[in-house]
Amino acid sequence: MPSGKRVLRDSLPSLCAAGCFLLVLAVIAAMTGQWCWNANGYHSYALQADAWLHGRLDLGQDYPWLELAIYEGRYYVSFPPFPSYVLLPFSLLFGTHTPDGLISLCFSLAGIFLCVRLARKAGQGPAQAVLLTLCLYLGTGYLFIALTPAVWFFAQTLCFNLCVMALYFAATARGGWSLACWAAAVGCRPMAILYLPALLMILWRSWHEAHPRDSLLSAVRRHWYWALGPLLLGGSYMLLNWLRFGNVLEFGHNYLPEFQRVETGQFSLTYLKDNLPLLFRLPGWDASTHRLTFQPFDTYLFALIDPMSAAAIVTCLWQSLRADGRRNRGLTLTIFALSLVYVFILCCHRTLGGWQFGNRYLKDVMPFIFYALCLSAPDTRGYRAFSALLLAGSAAMHIVCTVITWNYWW
Repeated sequence: MPSGKRVLRDSLPSLCAAGCFLLVLAVIAAMTGQWCWNANGYHSYALQADAWLHGRLDLGQDYPWLELAIYEGRYYVSFPPFPSYVLLPFSLLFGTHTPDGLISLCFSLAGIFLCVRLARKAGQGPAQAVLLTLCLYLGTGYLFIALTPAVWFFAQTLCFNLCVMALYFAATARGGWSLACWAAAVGCRPMAILYLPALLMILWRSWHEAHPRDSLLSAVRRHWYWALGPLLLGGSYMLLNWLRFGNVLEFGHNYLPEFQRVETGQFSLTYLKDNLPLLFRLPGWDASTHRLTFQPFDTYLFALIDPMSAAAIVTCLWQSLRADGRRNRGLTLTIFALSLVYVFILCCHRTLGGWQFGNRYLKDVMPFIFYALCLSAPDTRGYRAFSALLLAGSAAMHIVCTVITWNYWW
């Protein structure tokens, strides 16, 4: 078979998933007006990139509608800086009016393309790989954050897809790319740093399968340069933090007025008692109108809003009890343990995502939960039927509720 036809055949599942995502996104945009080429009023990262190009680290003035850190009388973007790195070349051309929505869409499509390949690498057939990828992108609330490049969602969209890329490159033994994508994800959402142990386990296993004679020590000696990307990116984050706030670990969120006004600050164990029950909250019932009610703030029962997470827990537990599932047991347990730590820290945050539908902050763990599911799910006719039902139910819920939320119909 000619190489061109082979490449096309291998790419068809990814193209199918990307096409379905684009179609759904277009339908939602037509119903909400949230098109990817719309002007972005919450363009903190573009303002920051433009300020850097003009030789200053602060924004030079207050933008009252944005979340800005106030330090020593100056106004700074309070979020980790990697999205501004992405926008720098665009700022040279467009100033502060960068095409954030189109850039976000490109990250989504790249993530989907590699996500299907990641599922295939984990042992799934073409149909199941497409179904599970669409469950991740259409049935977990990713649609809600992908619909607009507003500062809160732009960083999370980039982090989500960079984590998918990091997993794919780790599973294909490309350590330099994997660790660079992981470091970039940390520069969008710092708590992505927690998943480094799982990523290293995946990378070592894929490398050892391809080079069974190599020991871990010899692999580290031969490929020390894989660490250059994370070191350069991490070093740049710390340098920026030190130049702006005098602390290499301070991105600026602690200097937001909302956290300056409370004694407990951004993170505290005192928030746990209020936030943890919200992960199990059920929708309400309006007796006068006989309909379900959702509040567009905070979150709901995770198994209801992100049913793929519940499917992953059950599937991985069932597979780990089987003799043929022992190979992935350590890795899947590590992923779930790190995810629990992630959720615990999230529950110690002052908010669980603010205005949203679903569990916006929990999207950060879903690429890793997806990979654990792909390692454990059997590629059988019965499970493919289950995956199709899971996709239909979860996607329908998120499409409808995303439209309702963005139209303020609650």
